[in-house]
Amino acid sequence: MNGWDRVRSSRSRLGQSSNGHQRMPSRTVTLGRVQPQAPGNRNIHCNDREANQPFRFKGNSIATTKYNVLTFLPKGLFEQFRRVANCYFLMISILSTTPMSPVNPVTNVVPLSLVLLVSLIKEAWEDWKRFQNDMAINNSLIDVLQDQRWVPTPWKKLQVGDIVRVKKDQFFPADILFLASTNSDGICYIETANLDGETNLKIRKALEKTWDYLTPEKACEFKVNILLTVNFLMAGEIQCEHPNNSLYTFTGNLIMQKQTLPLNPNQILLRGCSLRNTEYITGVVIFAGHETKVLTGIFFLSVMMNSMNIPSKRSTLERKLDKLILALFGTLSVMCLIGSIGSAVFIDKKQYYLGLQKMTGSVEDDQFNPDNRFLVFVLNMFTLITLYSPIIPISLYVSIETIKFFQSTQFINKDLSMYHAETNTPALARTSNLNEELGQVKLSHVDIFFP
Repeated sequence: MNGWDRVRSSRSRLGQSSNGHQRMPSRTVTLGRVQPQAPGNRNIHCNDREANQPFRFKGNSIATTKYNVLTFLPKGLFEQFRRVANCYFLMISILSTTPMSPVNPVTNVVPLSLVLLVSLIKEAWEDWKRFQNDMAINNSLIDVLQDQRWVPTPWKKLQVGDIVRVKKDQFFPADILFLASTNSDGICYIETANLDGETNLKIRKALEKTWDYLTPEKACEFKVNILLTVNFLMAGEIQCEHPNNSLYTFTGNLIMQKQTLPLNPNQILLRGCSLRNTEYITGVVIFAGHETKVLTGIFFLSVMMNSMNIPSKRSTLERKLDKLILALFGTLSVMCLIGSIGSAVFIDKKQYYLGLQKMTGSVEDDQFNPDNRFLVFVLNMFTLITLYSPIIPISLYVSIETIKFFQSTQFINKDLSMYHAETNTPALARTSNLNEELGQVKLSHVDIFFP
């Protein structure tokens, strides 16, 4: 009986009271944003890609782009028309092409087209930068154990079950089970600033049974050997939980040399962390790519749906602008309503010099037909909306988009105060949609005591 079977049997015994009656199931409590896990567990064969192939684990390549060649135009237009102002300008452009419009449709259609074109170009440029950053990460090299030697391999070619060697100051390419370290006591020091913002080093310690798997010759022994006659595992199988977004919990077992060793978060090295004060460590990849804990926290719903849709974010300023546009549109509607009512009231046959008695049935004539005041009201309503449409300036969004673009490309990316000289890493603004959110600190329910 392996470790998971013992856990199931103990749970089944706990579910019954001493007199044999079945207890009521306990209520499930969800803490924070931790997502529920899928039932069961995953089995990982260490250093054996052929054995892991039937399980079809996800690869280690990641993609954080919002668009691709097929989805750029429809999704990009959808993102633009999420703005109330663009929907308003589209409505005005459509009205300007009707016979009720007193203006040339070019004056409304061309500015809207230019605004959409500039916005789509900006989105394409920023997504191209995300793509380049993804390629740089996916093509980063890490040492992978192959045929009793360490072979530099791009991150994107890593697979679950591979044994890797991470050197000092390198980032962990995936979620790794810590096997051995150059330190004699089997510990290593990691920095988790990319996960929780803490710069102090944290200690991780490997299981004592795996301290010897440091050299490539010894690490090659860490592999599953299935005896056909006896049908049991000798070494190198990991049974663990399914991917989830909980950074501080982990449940699993390591089966090696006929022993079942329990695992805990102290043996897990998460993607995004970096190795410090340790020459190098060896470990087994257990979660890769978008199944890693840090990426599952961002893309959990998309991972469960077997896709990689990036959420679209909108700033507080943009939401406030939408409310402002709605308020201006309400003011415009009141103005047009008053004007249309006045047109319907003051249209009269006595105004002979206007030639209103010569009706031909066209829209222009119906707009001034005193015999149908309701139709006069409706047609003049559309006319006045088109005529007063400049009350909401389309240049407002053009100015905001231009300012945001230059803020991200010229000020943030070239800020010397945000440049990290030790690693030659400048600041990189992945999107310009959230510039105004930077530097905001909101305090709520905080008690401050003064001496």
